[in-house]
Amino acid sequence: MYQTEIHVKGKMNPNWADWFEGLQVRDSGTDETILIGNLPDMAAIYGIVSRLSSLVIPLISISCHDDTKG
Repeated sequence: MYQTEIHVKGKMNPNWADWFEGLQVRDSGTDETILIGNLPDMAAIYGIVSRLSSLVIPLISISCHDDTKG
């Protein structure tokens, strides 16, 4: 599992969580949204990035940590 945090530009409705594989959709308090949670593998992370790209949502940053490696 990868603990993942993705920052994107703009505000996103929390109801989009299902569309992003269950990642929590959080408002950062600025003109930014944070998608955060666990994803099973790198393919899932790239899938989220692909969905963001297809929606033309600007990506700010991605941080992920492999929880299985301690």
